[in-house]
Amino acid sequence: MSHAVAKCVVCNGENQKPLFAARDRHYGIPGVFTIVRCEGCSLVFLNPMYSDMELAGLYPSDYYAYQDNFKVAPWKRLLKNALCGRVGTKDPYFSKAGRMLDLGCGSGWFLASKRDLGWETFGVEINESAAQLGQTAAGLNIYAGTLAEAQFPASYFDYVRSNHSFEHMTQPGDTLDEIRRVLKPDGKVLIGVPNFESLNAKLFGQYWWYLGAPVHPFTYSAKTIAQLLERHRFHVEHVNYNSDWGGILGSVQIWLNRSNGRKSTEGWLINNRPLRVVCYWAAKVLDALRLGDAIEITATKADA
Repeated sequence: MSHAVAKCVVCNGENQKPLFAARDRHYGIPGVFTIVRCEGCSLVFLNPMYSDMELAGLYPSDYYAYQDNFKVAPWKRLLKNALCGRVGTKDPYFSKAGRMLDLGCGSGWFLASKRDLGWETFGVEINESAAQLGQTAAGLNIYAGTLAEAQFPASYFDYVRSNHSFEHMTQPGDTLDEIRRVLKPDGKVLIGVPNFESLNAKLFGQYWWYLGAPVHPFTYSAKTIAQLLERHRFHVEHVNYNSDWGGILGSVQIWLNRSNGRKSTEGWLINNRPLRVVCYWAAKVLDALRLGDAIEITATKADA
């Protein structure tokens, strides 16, 4: 059962302003979901809120992160890189391979790539089918459940990564406390999330591609994710803007579909590949202006 959120997880503020009565535009999840904004720190979140397990049951079986992409032809990756520049997260630098955790890893595509570079890799994924796919198709070490349930040893990982999974978590403070516990004293964490202060979020509002209600229970900005990290004893080292075509082209398609009941992936506009390339490079311009749709924050443990 969903529950009311009385206090903001970032600032403990109790004053909230309703923003949207939003619908799911991506997967066809029924219902109307109330999105509010904390008047103290501007964090955006669902209220009432679901639990992690309740949200896990809402994802469709064809959710993109759960698919088997381990056999993508090399020429397709090269073509995508040639058209769209560097693809993927801009992970922090390490002088040598170590032990890493990918939190919300899906079926583990990123884990497999890091393992090929010599890393000892672990994943946590709440969807059991996706975890099993990574285990069987690629031999990956993926725990099916939550980070707390995985019970990793303290100070175990050199690198913890949560890329476009952290905004899916309904207990972000508890999650950060557990990340801090399992991270080595000199370890690094990367968190990639949508940016509610992006130009497209401001333009499109409830039709913004990355709003993602209800499976995005929290929507951050560079300011609010940094404040949350600092509250849980992390030191923010770097904020990077790293967006793709979805924030522009996807938001326009959602707006066009707003009254016809079609999903965000249905429509001639979003399936036009040349337009995707144009919007990718437009997104990079917004990134340079620090107005992009996605941010990646690298942090380390702060002194206790």
